[in-house]
Amino acid sequence: MPIDHYGVLAARAVDRRREGATDTPHYQIHLLDESGTHFRAAVNVESQQAPSELLYLVDEDFSHPVTALLPATAAGWRALPSRQGGAALDFVRGKLFERSAMRTLPPDRPGADNDLPDLLDRQVLRAIEDPAAVLYVFGQRWPAEPGEPDKVFGFEPGNGVHDVHMNQGNSGRFRGDDGVWQDGALLIRLPSESRWVGVFLAFQSQAWHTDDRTGHALDSHQPKPPKPRGGRPSPAAGPV
Repeated sequence: MPIDHYGVLAARAVDRRREGATDTPHYQIHLLDESGTHFRAAVNVESQQAPSELLYLVDEDFSHPVTALLPATAAGWRALPSRQGGAALDFVRGKLFERSAMRTLPPDRPGADNDLPDLLDRQVLRAIEDPAAVLYVFGQRWPAEPGEPDKVFGFEPGNGVHDVHMNQGNSGRFRGDDGVWQDGALLIRLPSESRWVGVFLAFQSQAWHTDDRTGHALDSHQPKPPKPRGGRPSPAAGPV
């Protein structure tokens, strides 16, 4: 079945944290909406399924009709129906970007500007530093956790968004998350620069030819098994 609670969070980015080489590496973003509600966005930077490196694309001058359907302010969480014609995203059907332009980056590498968190930092820090910027996080919301502080930033109650990546064409135990018009992404509105930035992530194990109803990979377009690279496999990334 498709993921539950799909939608988009419109909020101000106020902090971020890199998790580095852990058993569940994510890039964590602390956000605050105009009502004063705190959120955490947990963005995957490594895959549980080989190949471990994620596909990414950053469009620093993103132009698409979906931007006109989003609130101009940090309005908070908005549930989205998973269907064409609204603000829901679909990497296969929505003409958001050219798949051939996607590249891979590792989740953690010594040095500057050479891994996926470095790339995310470049965009998110820009949003943090610009008081007019609004960050839009598409994905699945997890329920608020009354009495429980957020495990990364400590605000109460814990509350946030995950699955900020392609959510169709999965295999194995993740196949149950498949659906159409429910993909996750980061969009950043920079009104002071009169432009938008789009950040799109996908797993190499996902198929790009999917059923128009279920989002399952079509049999004739399953991803090819990766070639062995030798040595030990990279540590797997877990859920949020």
